[in-house]
Parts: sequence; structure tokens; C-alpha cells
Amino acid sequence: MNDPFAKRLRETVRAVLPQNAFLRRDRGDALFITDAPRRGMNPDWASLGFLCETKDGLARITPGPIWLNALESEYALPPDRLCRTFARFKGTPSPASIQLFALGMKMLDGGPYDPAFDRSLRQTAAEALRKHENCGGLYACALIHHRIEKERLK
Repeated sequence: MNDPFAKRLRETVRAVLPQNAFLRRDRGDALFITDAPRRGMNPDWASLGFLCETKDGLARITPGPIWLNALESEYALPPDRLCRTFARFKGTPSPASIQLFALGMKMLDGGPYDPAFDRSLRQTAAEALRKHENCGGLYACALIHHRIEKERLK
């Protein structure tokens, strides 16, 4: 998929990596993985709005709350019915929303379509409603869903 927001995320990370460091989509819960720490450099990911877990010389990078809020701010009005129903889930992103956001961004970054994203999005919202929790950030995930569907229908 050729999504401009996904490109912006990738370019932001790529810009601070040392020469010859790889940058790939993570196969786990993060969005990206890089070997920058093995090359003697681990940028200040938090200052770029990313969460980072470093282990065994690899950095697993996930977009933080700033990125979810940035995507939400790009839409003055919800672009489709699903987004309208998820508009109540704006605000400070929960850990579940951040993880779901990374899963969706993998598809927008060129990864294969994963139907688990749609199911997880709806299940997380249903659970939040049952428990009377806000679960901020799910609106951003619904926007990703919209962008994925828009790309798939091209």
C-alpha cells in the first residue's frame, strides 16, 4: 500500500538511523525493527514520538501517542460510518490501541492484509464499552481501517 502517513513514519525513523542500519517491519507487536543499537547508536526515540524496546542489539519501534493523535487531527470529520461510531474513542491512547495501531500501520506500510486487525479493532471497542472504559486511540485505529479499505478498493 502506498499510504502517505505510513511513509512519514518510516521516513522519520530512517532519518535518524546510522548508515547501513537496516529498517524492517517487525514480525512481533512493534511496527519497525532496526539493528541501530548494534551499530553503536540508539536514537532518542521518545523525542520523535516513538516507543522503543531494545534487546539483543535490536530496537523494536512503535508509534507512540503523538502519532495516533496526529492521525486523528488529520480528519476534521470522520470519513466513514465505522469512524463515526469510533469517534467516542478519541483521546489518550491505551496500550491496546497503540498495539493495534502498529498492526494496522504494518499493512499501510506494505505488509500483507491481516483480517485480524478488523476483528481486534471491533473486539477491543466492545470490551471497552462493556467495561465502561474510554480506550482512547481506537478512533485512530478506525481511521487506519478506513485507509486500509480505501487502498484495498483501488
